[in-house]
Amino acid sequence: MIDIHAHIIPGVDDGSSDYETSIVMAQMAQDGGVTDIIATPHANQRSRYENYVSEDLDNRMTILCAAIRHAGLTVQVHPGMEVFGTPDVPELLRQGKICTLAGSRYLLVEFAFREDPYFMEKLLGRIRAEGAEPIVAHPERYTALQDMPDILFNWAKAGYALQINKGSLAGTFGRSARHTANLMLEHDLAAFVASDAHGSDRRTAELSRVQDYIAMEFSHRRAERLLETNPRRVLRNQPLAMGEPTPVDQ
Repeated sequence: MIDIHAHIIPGVDDGSSDYETSIVMAQMAQDGGVTDIIATPHANQRSRYENYVSEDLDNRMTILCAAIRHAGLTVQVHPGMEVFGTPDVPELLRQGKICTLAGSRYLLVEFAFREDPYFMEKLLGRIRAEGAEPIVAHPERYTALQDMPDILFNWAKAGYALQINKGSLAGTFGRSARHTANLMLEHDLAAFVASDAHGSDRRTAELSRVQDYIAMEFSHRRAERLLETNPRRVLRNQPLAMGEPTPVDQ
């Protein structure tokens, strides 16, 4: 499996606090069958976690990869960001201040949990107009999309990739997020499931249980597409294997 969303770089956001924690996260991921992780620190959160492209961020990635190798692990870590959706994201892309996942065309974008869906959709279109393909991080956690899941169907039909958090399927973020995440799986709206790992004791990088859940409740083929095929296509900068979305009844 390949995890496209993990806060494994230490000391830059609310994820891993130190390199020891990051190594434990990498070990848990590898033990669960993960071969590659894309490191996605929160970025573009003004006055909180800005994390724009910088030498410091590059150095932390280099040290992390060296520490993981020194620990005898084979899991590979690739650079990325979870970019907070603001009106100037297209300009930040043009300026090279934010980066895509593993140097691909794919940009992981998150929004405020109570963001207006019209703003979200407009920004997704503007990102695409810049030549990048947005991946919407954990849309099942956004209030407006929980209330109006037909928007998720429209986005999936438009080819926008939607990424579910494994914790949402486990109920970590409440009943509404769990219901919406399962609705997305039932109607084949998601392109990815990822860990959104933040540590080694909660919100971990372990993915084998969610893989088993999707395979058992939906299909092995669905689990493979969400956790292996599409993430691998991100690493290779290839078009995604999108599902066959069906309308969501209100």
